[in-house]
Amino acid sequence: MPDAPAQAVPRAKLWRRVALYVGLILLCLAVVVLALRPHKEADVFKGKPMRQWAAQLLAPGSDTRAQASAVFREMGSSAVPGLISLLESRDPIWRRVLWGWTLRLPPRLRPGLVRHSPVPQESAAHQAAAMALSLLGTNAAPAVPALGHALVSGERENRWYAADALGAIGKEALPALTNALTNSEPEVRAAALLGLSKLGPAAESAVPQLIERLGDNKPEVRDRAVQALASIGPPAVPALVRAIEQERGGVRQGAARAAGSMFARRRVLEPALLEMLQDDDPASRQQAIMSLAALRGSEEPVILGLAAALKDPAPEVRVAAAKGLGEMSWKAQPAVPALTEALKDESPAVRSNVAVTLGRIRESEARRPKAGTAPNALIP
Repeated sequence: MPDAPAQAVPRAKLWRRVALYVGLILLCLAVVVLALRPHKEADVFKGKPMRQWAAQLLAPGSDTRAQASAVFREMGSSAVPGLISLLESRDPIWRRVLWGWTLRLPPRLRPGLVRHSPVPQESAAHQAAAMALSLLGTNAAPAVPALGHALVSGERENRWYAADALGAIGKEALPALTNALTNSEPEVRAAALLGLSKLGPAAESAVPQLIERLGDNKPEVRDRAVQALASIGPPAVPALVRAIEQERGGVRQGAARAAGSMFARRRVLEPALLEMLQDDDPASRQQAIMSLAALRGSEEPVILGLAAALKDPAPEVRVAAAKGLGEMSWKAQPAVPALTEALKDESPAVRSNVAVTLGRIRESEARRPKAGTAPNALIP
């Protein structure tokens, strides 16, 4: 009689184990049935479902991608509803549950289960849908809400595809992109700035928010804000001038960086940048010099400003001044006395860059056509 309870315990464990294996077998059977069950594909074009055409955009072969791109351009706006559905699609619950279980199973049981179940496709489908919508450009305007949602709450790796598609759509996507600039995730802000860069001048109304992002606490976000302002071009110049004149620190430096690409407006920007040479922060003075050099300004105030900077207390500023004068070639002749004096600088880096600049000035002066000489007379 005392042996009965001892036998009951192993039997209970045995039945629990049997129940576990039976449950796993039933789950596997359910997976196989669901995976093999035929389902209706909507949005078939040229004999192939929309999902498959979109998947071709991720294919390794350039011919395969080109074929899919041509198909979506041919479909135009008629492809948008199907692509929105694909962008918002989710893997079936059973597939997500299955793969969650797979990670918990002993390694010896995983291969059989994985072999009979399709790989999760949600992330790749979203990426492909965003790429297709980007190809459609302005025709994809109805997808802005879905793309905006994907930008701020989608998979991390696919946020960039959503932002790119929004940028391709144009001005109608501007609210979705500017709203994302205040997102708590730095990656979302950076991706939104990528989309705004693609908008170019159409993003003019976002300039105040872009100026604000120049002071972001993440370097990547600041860099992309500079790129976005540069892509807007001349319409951003008034705000950049105000930022250079009135702001300090990172915002002022970022505005100066963006200004460095505005060749057509250099006469408007140069006075503000010359004033920036008096900033207390060496990094700001250095950036002012770099931007003036990028603008290729060669008027007397610019040359004199850079020549004076050769005596700046910060060696990095003196190096920037020497390099900036070197960009002006023979036009920097008025700065030669200051450069010659700078050959005695205590910093080896300054002396080296000054020597290079003096050499460039001499060489360019020697090759410069003299008055009354034919333009090609000095060319061998």
